[in-house]
Amino acid sequence: MVSEMAQENEVIDDGKEFIVRVLSSFMFIPLIFLLFLVPYNVFLALCWTTFCVMGCEIFSPKIKGKWALRALALVICFLGILSFMYCRKLFGPLGCGFLIGIASFTDIGAYSFGKMIRGPKLCPKISPQKTWAGLVGGIILANTACFCAGYIFFRSSEYGVFWPKSAVNFWIVQAVIFASVLGDLLESTFKRKIAVKDMGDLFPGHGGILDRLDSLILASIIFVIIDILF
Repeated sequence: MVSEMAQENEVIDDGKEFIVRVLSSFMFIPLIFLLFLVPYNVFLALCWTTFCVMGCEIFSPKIKGKWALRALALVICFLGILSFMYCRKLFGPLGCGFLIGIASFTDIGAYSFGKMIRGPKLCPKISPQKTWAGLVGGIILANTACFCAGYIFFRSSEYGVFWPKSAVNFWIVQAVIFASVLGDLLESTFKRKIAVKDMGDLFPGHGGILDRLDSLILASIIFVIIDILF
């Protein structure tokens, strides 16, 4: 009886956590619309403000030592912000929306599939909650969202790279998705090294700004590298 009650409570807690997680992810949808409305200078100001907040989280007084590691994390965040701004300048708001969408849907898919299917852990020593089922779910949902959005918005535009209709575009999308997953894992590794659970408490159920943008940071960097090289 006690065991059954414990299982019921766990299911309820998982349901509440799932709702909070999804709502936290969808909080960035208004940001996508905001990208189409604000002038470029305002966009730059928002990006640099975000970087300053991440810097405050990384060098928070609650974290002791690990100065070199924290400096490296700040450099990566700096490159991520620059890459995101570069994407806006090169592709406009659609490019930024593409990156935000991939990061968000990869996270939602990974969390949802991981909770429903569970199964073997992906990297138990780095992030015990992540599973292989979640990885596959994140890839599937991000690809589905990218294909649907691309078919609606990018099919006949000069931004065809955002619609995986060809082999080249398909692999570009996969590279950005995997970068999103890797960014999450890298931040989890960083938090383990500095012995904190969350970088902040700005977003309910998802920690601070760096916890929410870890996937977007690396996805932006990889996307810009691909654009420059190819």
